[in-house]
This record gives sequence, C-alpha cells and structure tokens, in this order.
Amino acid sequence: MAQNGWLPAEAAARTGWMPGPNMLVMGGEEARALAQQHGWISPDAQLGWIPAVARRNGPDNMAAYNASMGNPALYLALLCLPAQEIARCRRVWVWRDITSTDAFRRRHHDHHFRTPMPLFFFLDPKLARLNLSAVDIRNRVSRPVLRFARPSNHEVFRVHGSCAGILLLSSGRRLYACNPCTRRWARLPPLHVDDDIIGFYVTPDLAGDFECNVLYHNRLKSGCAYWIFTLGTARTTTKRIGRPGPDFPSDELDLVLAKGIVPSYKIPPVFFLGSLHWPPKAAQDNTNVLMFDTGAETFSLFPPPSILVVGGEAVPVVGRQLFEIDKRLAMTVISFYPATVDVWVESRGTTELWSRQYSIRVPVDAISLNDGCHHNGSVFAVAQDRHDLVQCPRVLLQCDDQGAVLESYRPQLDGHWTALSGHTIQESLLLHPAILPLRDTDAAHGEPPFFRVSVAFPW
Repeated sequence: MAQNGWLPAEAAARTGWMPGPNMLVMGGEEARALAQQHGWISPDAQLGWIPAVARRNGPDNMAAYNASMGNPALYLALLCLPAQEIARCRRVWVWRDITSTDAFRRRHHDHHFRTPMPLFFFLDPKLARLNLSAVDIRNRVSRPVLRFARPSNHEVFRVHGSCAGILLLSSGRRLYACNPCTRRWARLPPLHVDDDIIGFYVTPDLAGDFECNVLYHNRLKSGCAYWIFTLGTARTTTKRIGRPGPDFPSDELDLVLAKGIVPSYKIPPVFFLGSLHWPPKAAQDNTNVLMFDTGAETFSLFPPPSILVVGGEAVPVVGRQLFEIDKRLAMTVISFYPATVDVWVESRGTTELWSRQYSIRVPVDAISLNDGCHHNGSVFAVAQDRHDLVQCPRVLLQCDDQGAVLESYRPQLDGHWTALSGHTIQESLLLHPAILPLRDTDAAHGEPPFFRVSVAFPW
C-alpha cells in the first residue's frame, strides 16, 4: 500500500469507485488542503480511498472517465503523487488517459520541481549489484531510481549530474542521459574518458523544449581549458570556451581554473538561478565559492561564510555543501567541535554576503551505534524541515536539526553498503523526445546497463 495520504471522499464517489479491500492510497494532506482552499471539496470533507484496480469492463466506465476529467479534486490529487505512484495509477485506464496528456506531464513537472530528493547507493562489497535510490524527505521513504547488475568486468558506474529530472550517468566508457521516470535515454560521446565532467545543466531552447549541456575540461593536458557539449532539439555541438572570467581580469580565478575543477561525480555543483556553484573545496588552492554563469558562459569567485571562532580560536571546518533554501543559495559548514552543521544563506538587503540561518546537531551517538564516524561528506543537509541525512556504512539516517533519528534506510540484502552520491533528483514526467529519443524497449545487448534490472514502469 502506498503511503502518500488520502484522496477526498467526494472525488472517490464521483469516479464511481467505492472502498474495497485492495486499496490505493492517494493524494496526501497537501491535496486535501489545496482542494479545500479552491473550494473543490467542503471544509468538513471526510477522507476516503480508491481501490488499486478498478472494474475495467463495467457499464459505469465511461461515466467514471467523464467524472474524473471534470473533477478538479481528483486531478489535483494525481498531481500531488510521486512519479512512481503515477505509474501504478496508469494500470487503471481512466487515470492513464488523464496522466498521459502533455498538459498533465508539464503541470506535474512544475509541481514537483522544487522538491529535489537526495540520491544514494545501495551496493554490495563485490560491486556485482548496485541500486540507486532517492530519499523522499517529507514522506520519509526511499524510492528506487535505477537497479542493475554489473557486467563481469565490473565497469565503474558514476552519476555525473542531475537536472530537471534528467541524470547524466556513465558505465565504464559509456555515457548516457536518462530520465528514470519515463525510461527515456540517449547515448552521449564518452566525454568522461579522457576529460573530467564538472557540471551538467538543462536550459530551454528556441523550440520550447530543453537542451542538455555538459561542462568539462581537458584532464591530460597542461593548463585546463573548458568545453561545453550541447545536446538539443535542433543541434548537437561542442564548443571550447577556454577559461572565461568576468569583464575584468583575475589572476586568482585564472589560477584556480588552470588547475582544474574536481569531477562532478566527486563534488557535484548546484544549479541555482541559471548558474552552477561549487563549494571552496572543489578546486585546488581555492577558498572561495566558484560560479559559472550558464548564460554568459563565464566563471567568477565570491567569498564563503566566515570561519567560526569560538573562544578566540577558529573552529576546524571539515566540509562544505551548497544547496537552495527559499530561492537563496545556502551553504553548510561542518565542524568537529562541537559536532554541528551550521547552515548559512545569502543575505538580502544587508552589507554581509552571508548570514547564519540555523544549526544542525550531529547525532554522534547514533553514528557510533551504526559503526560510522563523523567525517567530511557523511552529513548531507536538505532544506525540507531542516532535516539532514547521515551516512553510516550499512544504513542511512534521516535526522532532525536536534539530532533525533527520524528514519533509517537500510539495504534489503545483508552485507550491502550505503553511500551518498551528493546529487539530488527532481522527478519529471516530461518525455523530451528530441534529446532522449530512445525508450527502454530500445535497450539491447546491455545497452544501457541500468535497464537490465529496472524498477520503473513503461510509459
């Protein structure tokens, strides 16, 4: 049974289906509140259910279809469902017709676009199987994204980027763009073999669709130069941009770019307001935040939050992470003593660039009980409800800002390990047929490898 809340009883009645023993729970309190706000259901509406499998050949099917299409409460409830539950709803032909329209896909994309889910791995020590999952912070559940068995040569699988529901993945010498929700994919040139991919972003094109852009630099040559590979509706291009800075020259910036930026599978940047942002540790000898304006295609630097001072001494900082809070850039500063994660956000209307928003207490005792240790990269902060994820060898802990463990995510098989990827995914039902032309049914001879064992549903 899906654990996503409820559909208003009025919507269930209008569709012609009544509660039964085989239930599909839908909607959520979010759907109920919005439906009441718009006057689609009464304030004292009772909560009800809809069965998972409806009668397909009954005489009320056409009436149920018309009622569903004209029922904004049902439509809103479907919009509030995660993509995995939408796929299950498509087994009922009435809901399949509703959720297959381009208008619904776009509205679902816009509704879920601001709720990214952190990605993490379940993997076995022999590296024979690997599961990529996402944490739904609000509902405190993990959602499978991709599962596959490695070939006998144990090709390395990496996540190089995630934007607008599209993942940039590599397996050995092969590079792919893939939307796990729609199971559409494309094979890209192997940019990661001789070069380092440092960023991935999706931008709108002139035709009203999207373009995938891969930012990378040459790894094996002295003095890094930067390139952009673009996969779009009407063009596929590779452009050399060198080491572009702002209008005024900066020796510090040029030195940072010349030494190269850490690959995005190790330290992923954050795509925020049209720019990619890297934390200070993403480049050698760099103590500033590095930014790439994707419109102007230029790099720049700006200072991070000040180092904390306690008792006249600087607190050792062991990690920094960038993310977004309320349309503002945020950064975490992880320290050992005391074991806390301070969250800073960009200031507005003040002379200071950053202001400390809140602190997260690291659950040291819970980490110790799970054979873990508090180190750089073991804590991943999320904007929702000020929660954070703590990585331990065989479990991923979801905690609140006081250090209380709210949920534990463990692999289903004994002996498997957990590992945070540093990336997040935003669910999207958009098909992007121009840039992701291939379906899962086009997979053949292990190409791509992540559809060998899949958790998604065909679209």
